[in-house]
Amino acid sequence: MGPMVHSITPPEQELIRLLLTNSRMRIVAMGEHLGKSRNWVARALERLAKSRVIRAYTAVLNPARVYSERSTILLVKTNPRELRVSEALVRVPGLESLDGISGEYSLLGLFRFRMPAAFERFLDVVDGTVAQSGSNSYALVQVLTTYKAHGFIMDTSSSETAHLTQSEWELLSVLRRQPVSEDRPLPLTQTEIGRFMVQPLSQPAVSKAMRRLESSGVIVGYSADVDFRCVGLPIKFFLEIRAAPGAIGRAAHAIAKMQEVWDLHRTSEAFSLFATVRTGSVEEYNQFLRRLYRNKDVLETRSQISLEEWFIPLGLTR
Repeated sequence: MGPMVHSITPPEQELIRLLLTNSRMRIVAMGEHLGKSRNWVARALERLAKSRVIRAYTAVLNPARVYSERSTILLVKTNPRELRVSEALVRVPGLESLDGISGEYSLLGLFRFRMPAAFERFLDVVDGTVAQSGSNSYALVQVLTTYKAHGFIMDTSSSETAHLTQSEWELLSVLRRQPVSEDRPLPLTQTEIGRFMVQPLSQPAVSKAMRRLESSGVIVGYSADVDFRCVGLPIKFFLEIRAAPGAIGRAAHAIAKMQEVWDLHRTSEAFSLFATVRTGSVEEYNQFLRRLYRNKDVLETRSQISLEEWFIPLGLTR
């Protein structure tokens, strides 16, 4: 668990918000935005890394551009909530997030798979883990489209998968999630990124590859995994939305623009839109729902609150 919100100063909160929108912003630019010196920003990042407020730097990828046609993005709910179940799921390659939740199921995970073989291995792990836990209940929900991820709206106009080289896959593996520590409080430099790759690249080569991945829509932006309590967003809900027939896409694009929505997917379920919503309180969440229902395309919703959010220090599945 991270420090409580009151231990974070307003300038530090604003710094965290900057990292959420662009974690590769230069320190000088951050300082200019905050009205602080470069040294203040550097020291603040060290403090936030030491106290585990900042836990990782991330590259936000567009799944439609990254994962092949045979890839599957899954939401997994397991029951009951047992430590050995969650620990087993945390070790599964492809895990993006894992939460303990209220309701019928007690765990909810989001997984992404590049290759069908990885999905088959995942099914074997889930079957074995759930059986050992004494439960015989879990559900797999296939995600068809991602409209928003980690606060970044996706371009869904083209679903053509980018043709990535092995070197680009390695680059994404490094960028996807970079652990943070007191000794390494800053995002990796392009030189360091090249050194971490299996086949090392020079700084100019890394820079060129990153620009290509950005311009092609593979990399949507750069963000951070943080303790959201420290930016005044301690409440996390998973929201299922049933939209009017023929209006799912229109509803999704409108919902994705709502600032409380951090992730939004279209699934194969009757409640076809699945959102992650972050607010400052339950009352703020209720206010969000009231605004949501002003959209005539929204017919019905179901909510589940996150009771525990696991940190997943894993990179992109190869």
